[in-house]
Amino acid sequence: MDTTAGRARRIAIVLGSGAGMYFSIGIVLIYGFSVFIVPITADTGWDRTVVASVVAPIAIVNGLMSPFVGALTDRFGPRRVLAVSSVSMAIGLIGIGIASQNLTAFIVAVAVASLMGAAQTGVPYSYVVVGWFSARRGLALGIMLSFVGLGIATVPPFLAFLISEWGWRLAFAAAGLISMAVTLPVALFVIRDPPVIHGPDHAGVAGHTVRQAVATTSFLLMLGAFFFNYFAAAAGSISLPVVMVDRGATPTSAAFVMSLVGLAFIAMRLGFGALLDRFPPVPLTSLAFLSPVVGHLVLSSSEGLSPVYVSAVLFGLATGAEGDAIGYLLSKRFGMRSFGKIFGINYMALTFGAGLGPASLHIMAAEGTRYVETFMIFAGIAAIAPFLLMVDGRTRALTR
Repeated sequence: MDTTAGRARRIAIVLGSGAGMYFSIGIVLIYGFSVFIVPITADTGWDRTVVASVVAPIAIVNGLMSPFVGALTDRFGPRRVLAVSSVSMAIGLIGIGIASQNLTAFIVAVAVASLMGAAQTGVPYSYVVVGWFSARRGLALGIMLSFVGLGIATVPPFLAFLISEWGWRLAFAAAGLISMAVTLPVALFVIRDPPVIHGPDHAGVAGHTVRQAVATTSFLLMLGAFFFNYFAAAAGSISLPVVMVDRGATPTSAAFVMSLVGLAFIAMRLGFGALLDRFPPVPLTSLAFLSPVVGHLVLSSSEGLSPVYVSAVLFGLATGAEGDAIGYLLSKRFGMRSFGKIFGINYMALTFGAGLGPASLHIMAAEGTRYVETFMIFAGIAAIAPFLLMVDGRTRALTR
């Protein structure tokens, strides 16, 4: 591929992958779900704790599917996987608005939508970028994944506007149609499978097989670190609109706190991705993983709205760093031979954290009556992640 054409193609792939991540299932159904909680309970009378906890099955379904999505990506390439999932995700989101006639049907519809959108995640998109870049892999991942921060910053307020105008059911349907209008053309006309040697388990490509990777201490410690960081950071950030309402904000204005999460996410993705190419990545990632510790401590020791904004920035920094670090560290440590499957397993840990964390926080907070104790506990949980990364010598020693 000639230099000019190759550069243009790679830029298009990064930006196209970023556009796909902007409308990923995590943005719409995990981060975006935060603005649906209060309107749904106000409209239906369903228990708020139960509705808020629905984010857990979303993440669990996505998590369980991640290794399977990784295997499909390894076998068929990301382009085919993304094209099919673009359409299925839209159908699933539309189905939530149509099928949710009672609480049980709502929970089932959300779980089904999560299943149908399970491949619209960072697994195939990261595979694309990691496969096309080596020298500036961290920066490329940072640019692509910064679109997630843009989605966190803008999609929840936009969904809140749609809810206020059309109601929550039509807002789900609109989200499905809009996401497909972007992600399907990206998959068909922009995404290109990276030049990885195909064959049984990519036998001609350097790196670990899944069995070899799973047998290492590094793999297990990274898996735990990714889980605990996202468990604490997602719990904090996704709960912020509800915390804002409990502290006196209106639901519409509370949705805009997610814009701060998203802006911090974008800044961290861009800056952190570039730093990963220049500094030892594990100590750098461990430092970033201290952000949710501080974020939860701020929430536990203060009242009012201003501290919520501070914590929003800190949670955005932590989730932004993890998105860059997970693909970078795994590719450096285990190579590209079974990257899709290895990434999928670790992405499962991340999504489990994203779902179980917010649900656990809402349950422990008891509709806002036990916030102080809950935030203190989550600060302790957050501290586990940097410890796990730094305790392993092989992982800690990773350099460029």
